[in-house]
Amino acid sequence: MGKTTFTALLIKSLLSHSKKSLLVIDADPASNLAEVLGISVPTTVSKVIDKTKRYVEKKPDTYNAGALLEYQLWDEALFENSSFNFLTMGYTTGRGCYCLINEVLTYLLANLKSYFDLVILDEEAGLEHISRNTKRPINLNFLVTDPSQMGFQTVRRIVELSHDLQSPIDKFLLVGNMFSDVHHQESLRKLAQDLQIDLLGVIPFDNTIAHTNLQGDSLLEIPLTSPTYQKIDAILSQLLKTLKIP
Repeated sequence: MGKTTFTALLIKSLLSHSKKSLLVIDADPASNLAEVLGISVPTTVSKVIDKTKRYVEKKPDTYNAGALLEYQLWDEALFENSSFNFLTMGYTTGRGCYCLINEVLTYLLANLKSYFDLVILDEEAGLEHISRNTKRPINLNFLVTDPSQMGFQTVRRIVELSHDLQSPIDKFLLVGNMFSDVHHQESLRKLAQDLQIDLLGVIPFDNTIAHTNLQGDSLLEIPLTSPTYQKIDAILSQLLKTLKIP
């Protein structure tokens, strides 16, 4: 189970526990979350940006490109249904092009509070998103790791880099993925203690999840009996109580 699978099951659980208005943003350039959720997005934010840039190039310098871009994002890129709204950031080609997408995402997150109660952001794995996202207001950041030295080092570096850059992330939450060995679980607890972050629990391996992903079916339709879903659901239920989110 990777971070995108975790995100999808977190969304499924959240929809069963809360009636809050929800926006989901896939900010990973790989853009797999929509497929895992079984939805089809009309277009990506990056494609809207590219189209807007070409259009604005023909306009005078006084033209309000920002207003046009914001309108087109909501009109063309936003997926809406009765449960949640969804945006896929996507990617552009060429040197340095992702910087503009990153700026747009930062703007969106800063200005969406008045439209949605909750925003879930699925970002790319690793350190780069921390180093370039020092202005994004994020309340909770879930860190999902497997029992590997590389996974542990990545978690450590993300937390330490966030502190060094004074990133506006209120709280890190650690989740273990497939920690069947007791010794490995103890190492995970020690990592959380060393970094002074909360360990939410360990997610078990689940053949149902693997089969669903292989078949390309929506994880929103995963049976409630799935051990992985039950664990994530228990984690979220307790977290919502702690945060007093109805």
